[in-house]
Amino acid sequence: MNFTHLHLAINHSPLYSELFAFGLLVIGLLARKRTLVTAGLVVAIIAALCAFAATWSGDGAAEIIKKSPPIAGLDKTLIGPHQDAADYFATAAYITGGLALISLIIGWRRGERFRWLDGLIALAVLFSLSIAVRTALLGGRIHHPEERAMVGQIGAPNALRSGARSAGGMSATTT
Repeated sequence: MNFTHLHLAINHSPLYSELFAFGLLVIGLLARKRTLVTAGLVVAIIAALCAFAATWSGDGAAEIIKKSPPIAGLDKTLIGPHQDAADYFATAAYITGGLALISLIIGWRRGERFRWLDGLIALAVLFSLSIAVRTALLGGRIHHPEERAMVGQIGAPNALRSGARSAGGMSATTT
């Protein structure tokens, strides 16, 4: 197994762990259930670790792909924007995980955590989640052509894009 296989195997874990952390935190905060909030904080820390693993494996995978011959359906030019978004996400996940760890330590030492800090962490997780979604979208576009934007062609029927005649008998290229 090389970095490419490893990255493909674990690249969804940061996204889903951020999603689960956010869900646990929101439900725990709204229901005032300390156990759920604690679980959400732990999952936020796990999300930061998953972000590290995905970024580490992604760097190795990018090097392998950039040095490889052309691969059908894979657009190597999209790797750079995905890497930039992944680095931005990893930073947000590390900060969020660090805040979660601080909140857990405060709770362990004081016997209770600051509710406002847990709320702030829920917002930080939401922010990290939004970056994870964008990173996943950019990563999907590398190998999934159906996810790539078709500028100027969104919503246009296939017949009109190909220059075929429309129902009125006029070509799409004529005025």
